[in-house]
Parts: sequence; structure tokens; C-alpha cells
Amino acid sequence: MPSMSPSFSPGLDLGQRQRQAQEQTLSLQARQRLALLPLPLAKLGQELRQKAEQNPFLEYEPPIRTESLDALTDAAFEADDERDNLDYFNASREGFGDQPDPVAAAEAERRHDWQILSHTEPETLYRHLERQALRQLAPGPERDLVLFVCDALDGDGYLRTPAQTLLSDWWQACGGRPVLASEADLAHAIETVQTFDPVGVGARSLAECLELQVRADPRTSTERGLRIRLCHRLGNLLSDPPERLAKTLRCTPEDLTAALAYLRTLNPFPGRAFAPELPPESPEIVAVPDDAGGWRALCDERKFPLFRVDEASVAAAKAAATTQEERTEIAGLENRARLWAEAYQERNETLRRVAQAVFDRQGAFLASGGDPATLHPLLQREIAEAVGYDESIVSRAVKDKAVRVATSRKQIPLKAFFTHAVPTAATDANPISERQAKQALQRLIQGERPDAPLSDQALTAALAAQGILLARRTVAKYREQLGIPSTRERRRSVVPSSEREPRS
Repeated sequence: MPSMSPSFSPGLDLGQRQRQAQEQTLSLQARQRLALLPLPLAKLGQELRQKAEQNPFLEYEPPIRTESLDALTDAAFEADDERDNLDYFNASREGFGDQPDPVAAAEAERRHDWQILSHTEPETLYRHLERQALRQLAPGPERDLVLFVCDALDGDGYLRTPAQTLLSDWWQACGGRPVLASEADLAHAIETVQTFDPVGVGARSLAECLELQVRADPRTSTERGLRIRLCHRLGNLLSDPPERLAKTLRCTPEDLTAALAYLRTLNPFPGRAFAPELPPESPEIVAVPDDAGGWRALCDERKFPLFRVDEASVAAAKAAATTQEERTEIAGLENRARLWAEAYQERNETLRRVAQAVFDRQGAFLASGGDPATLHPLLQREIAEAVGYDESIVSRAVKDKAVRVATSRKQIPLKAFFTHAVPTAATDANPISERQAKQALQRLIQGERPDAPLSDQALTAALAAQGILLARRTVAKYREQLGIPSTRERRRSVVPSSEREPRS
């Protein structure tokens, strides 16, 4: 029996090959998009630069630099002047800082003990100021401008950015439509920041920093005038002998010595008592308020590298090709270049759409500057359904990304917008998010007696009294996620070793 070889219709074979080629192309596009989507800006730039080096038809340029050289130069000169003044103040009299103010020392010790007892990470200066602003000021443009000023302070607690630069940045942050935009508005916001703890924060010079502390001390009513005048004469400490400086300040040499001894007890760097805030990943999404009271998600194009097909190079290569092999190679390079350029654009648009869907549901969280109390339960699955993506796409989009809130310059991780709902006693009340439940748990532990910390069961009962229904094992899990030790460890951390129970 003769063997029969299978026969295929030429038309069917061609169709199969076309479908196979199309599936391979779509698969390559999907792989490229998924490869770029989870990358933060720094790693994204490295990846795109590498692709451009491998493909002559891809053009890459780093992000645009937008800083004003004049503004940076002015800030540098002002910083030099402050260092000179501090050198005068420090070098003119030995023992600067050797006579600590007992009130300030007690406050520093209290803050240190509170950090130990609450078992929380040391807070940054901005977070410390932000809580005061949120507690003392009503939501609105005034509070937004105050938070904007707080964010502009350096690690020493000083406001070294010129007023015109701040106003320009504020104008841009508000999308060109700020409610408060005058120098008087900015001055009022700075004065508000200067009323916050620690005393002296928000000062624009060493003299102003010391003056704020002098004015805030109720014990210096009689000597206040001399001490304030001395704050603004620090540069004369080396150049003028004590007798001449005392005459200039209209006081006796003995009064001058006493005033200078008092100034040595003040803190010239009020921001240094707080942990330095690590620079977060540069946010590529900006949340800008719109006219309807919502928030718009915008891509900050200044921070995105230029990555596109170099059409001139493609045309020149095609014109110079003389053989079919060269033309085939050029076509392959061009195709891969266009796929990578399209994947890059799609990656950015996907991130923007995901962020917009998140902003539409977490407007109150944005308006509060990231207060967990305003966070609504939200799952990545809900966003995936809203934008028509797979949930894995949303997960990749929010990974290692941050959002800049334009009105407050606050940076919030995009993952922080997502949280599960927890059961509550009131079925008709607004759902409680997981972060809100953790915040309530942390408040309970911070308010407990150091010598009688609450057990997980007692914490469960206390949360239930607030309408938050959690199992004891869930409370223990939240406590561990917050970095809070167990009841026994919290008790041992505050009880003297001589009074601790012996180990069994």
C-alpha cells in the first residue's frame, strides 16, 4: 500500500503563517509593555538608554532640567552668609551649646522617650509639621500653602528658598490658578509655620531662628529686647570688642555677657532633632486639583526621557541599502524600534489612566495630604475593572511609583491608595479601611500606660468598642506590621531591670 503524505492547502498554510506572525508580534508588544511598566523612572531611563544603544534607529535623550540657575546661585550665596554668621557666633565664644536649656532638654528627652514607648520609627520634620497643620488649620488654600512651605524647609528647619522662587513653584503646583498667590499670602503662611513646634522652625536666617526662640520664651520678658538685638549683631562679635558692642546695643558689658550666655542655650538647627527624610523615587505622576473639585492625573513630562524612532536615520539607512539582506536587516531593526517606542508611550498612558482612576476614588485622601483617616477601602481589582486592564497590569503600574500632590508638594506612594475594608459594627456606616484600623490600633497603644500595656485581647475589645470588629489574630498581625512589640516586650522596655519578673 503506497504511503500517503499529508497535503496542505497553500491558502491555509499562508493564513496559518500570517496568524502565527501576528501572534508573535502581539506577544512581543505585550512583553515589552510589561517589561517597562513596573520600572520606576531611574531604572526606566537606564533601560531605554540601553535599548537605544542596541538599536541605531532609536533616539534617547535624558529628562529636561528645569532648575533656575539664578535661583540656585542665590540660595548658595544665602547659605554661605548663614555659615559665616554661625562661624562668628560659634568661634567668638567657646562653649557654644555647652549650656543646654533645661526646658529644651526636657522636651528632647520627652520626645525620645515617646519614640521608645510608642515603638515607632523616628518621625521626619515634615511629618511633625504636617500633623500640626492638619490639626490646627481647616482644609483649604491656606492650609495647602502652609504645607507647601513646610515641604520647602531644609534639614536644619530653615526656609532658604527665595520668596519669588517659592511663589513661582506654588503657581505651577496649582496649575496656574492659585487662590492665594501674593507675597503677603506667602508671608502669612511662613508666619504660621514659625508658630509650629519646634520653636525656630521656618526661619530664613540664623538671626531670625534665634529671635523666634527668644520671643517664645516667657521667662525672658525683661531681657528680651537686648537678646533680640544681639541676635542681629552676631557678625560683630569678632570685629567689635565687647565694650563697643555693648555700647552699640545700649547695655553694660555684664548684660552683654549674660545675653550671649543665654543665646548659647538656644538651638540654631531646630530641624536636626528629627530623622532626615530619605529622598523618595522621583514621582512621575502629579495630582492637580481641577475646577470641579476633583483631581487630575498628569504625567510630569519634564521627568520623562525622550525615547522615539529616529526617522531621519531610518530614511538614510533605507536609501543606502543596496542588497536584499541589508534591506531585511533594516526592516527588522525598524520594526523593533517602533515596537519599543510604542511600548514606552503605552506604558506612560497606562500609568496615567490607572492613577486617574485611583484619584477619582480617593479624592479625600489626596486633599488631606495622605491622612489615613480619609482613606477609603480600594482594591487593585476595582481599578482593573474600571480601566479595562488585567489586575496584573494594575499591580505592575503601581509598583515603586509615587504621586506628587501639587498643592502641598507631598509625595505619596501609589500603593498607599489601596487598602482592604475591615468589618464594622454599623452596617450603614462608611466602610473602614485597613489603614484606618491600624491607625486606631496605634492610637490605643500610644495612649496605654507604659507600666500596664494592653494585651492583644484587650486591644481587640477596645477596637470593638469603637465599632471596628477584628479578630485577635488580626490585631496581632496589624501590631506586628506596625513594628510594635508584644505586650510583654513593651512592659519590659519601660520597667527597670531590678523590678522585672525573673525568668521562669
